[in-house]
Amino acid sequence: MRPMTGPATRALHDRLLDNLASSPERAVLRIHPGNRSLDPDTFERTILGAERRLARVGGHGERSALLEDPNRLVLLSARNGEAYLVAIAALWKRGRVPLLADADLTRDEIGELVSTFRPSFCLLDRRVDPEGADSESLGEMLPGLHACLPKVRAGVKPLSLPDEAAIVRLTSGTAARPRGVVVSVEQLLADARQITRTMKIEPGDTMVTAIPLGHAYGFVHALMSLVHQGTRLALLEQPLPAILVEALAGPGPLVLPGTPYLCEMLIQAAGRHRFKGLRLCLSAGAPLPEVLSRAFKERFGQPIRTFYGASECGGIAFDRSPDGVLQDGCVGTPLDGVEVTIQPQAGQENGVGRILVRSAAVASGYTPAAAGDLHPGAAGRPGTFLTSDLGRLDDKGRVVLTGRVDRIINVGGRKVNPAEVEALLKKVPGVSDAVVFGVPDRHRGQTVCACVVGAKAVTREAVLETCRANLAPYKIPRRIEFTARLPVTARGKTDRSALARLISSRSEARP
Repeated sequence: MRPMTGPATRALHDRLLDNLASSPERAVLRIHPGNRSLDPDTFERTILGAERRLARVGGHGERSALLEDPNRLVLLSARNGEAYLVAIAALWKRGRVPLLADADLTRDEIGELVSTFRPSFCLLDRRVDPEGADSESLGEMLPGLHACLPKVRAGVKPLSLPDEAAIVRLTSGTAARPRGVVVSVEQLLADARQITRTMKIEPGDTMVTAIPLGHAYGFVHALMSLVHQGTRLALLEQPLPAILVEALAGPGPLVLPGTPYLCEMLIQAAGRHRFKGLRLCLSAGAPLPEVLSRAFKERFGQPIRTFYGASECGGIAFDRSPDGVLQDGCVGTPLDGVEVTIQPQAGQENGVGRILVRSAAVASGYTPAAAGDLHPGAAGRPGTFLTSDLGRLDDKGRVVLTGRVDRIINVGGRKVNPAEVEALLKKVPGVSDAVVFGVPDRHRGQTVCACVVGAKAVTREAVLETCRANLAPYKIPRRIEFTARLPVTARGKTDRSALARLISSRSEARP
């Protein structure tokens, strides 16, 4: 083992290279399309060259102060690729803290992050540099990436980060402004340890990585499995059906972290492929329909295993059931090392409340500093995070999600849980999916709105008939919109912003 000296993040860089050195005959990753490979020696040399280049970013004129900049934060917004892994390792070796941003952010969104978090510089794979920023090429060590140096603002101090910070994740804050979740070296390793141990992910597995590395789910399952124990990657530069089929046709054992959308796409694109090397398929980011897991199991011989987690506390629960098919809403039992309890919530039925997580992976806090339900541990003790998810524990100790506190609809002072209405709508013959949410109403505060995916024969009156027979009048959707498919984000979650735009663009439907 190489000596663990220097900044805290250096321990992650060193652990990564030590794990790779323990099996030097195996490629660090295979990149699809094309099945190109990268061996450990080349990977280490590339990291060293990238670190030297990053040390010179901004090293001229008025930017020279960046070399001594106390702000260790560097914004990274890029798609999956070799350069992404090299950049992370080089930043850690240098003592920098990556701010992990979505790979599809616009110029204005990057500008907002720069304004909020004030990073020393940004690493981007496309030209979305904020106005007034300088740009530097990074050469062959980080192909496809360039450095963006935001406009210098006199008197603006960098955000303060704890010495042990390893990454900053983004999560939505109040008024839709982003806020950062600060995760330490030990918290990242604890999360990776709890996930790999519970799911029995081994160093000899290959992680088929179609989900973005910049998201918490992809980062901890793929990149941190590589760092923690040397589990290699099959990295998809784009999550296209043909590329995914190519990667899964490779030798096993293979682990696929996916989303419901990705798994459904795979069923449709697989043709006659059986993917004999695939031993574990995961789903997170959005609710997994029971019917999809059964269809996957019938097609490929194994189910999709639900995983449930949060940016503030890492992995929470996993489906370890014998047959691997859970009813809708059930997300399995807590991970090894994770404790889940239910905090009672006013207005909820007995046994239902907010999900409270106790884990060594609970993050250090928010940046910019903000009050919240996140309480990091101290002196080696686990921290706690009170999620916004509503749920209960069933008689088998499994976590069952029933809704979210921040999705509760307030109709004239009476509360509507959208998950209850969604579950009912999905029982209407011909309806395959539905999302329910509140929209502003000047008379009631909010009114219930439903977006429904259904066969052409499904009518608005049929939907309302089912609702009238099973729901109190105030819970019945006053607006119903039919759509061919629910829009999803890159994380595989329902894109509620897109749905809101859809609703605003259509005329109001009266019950």
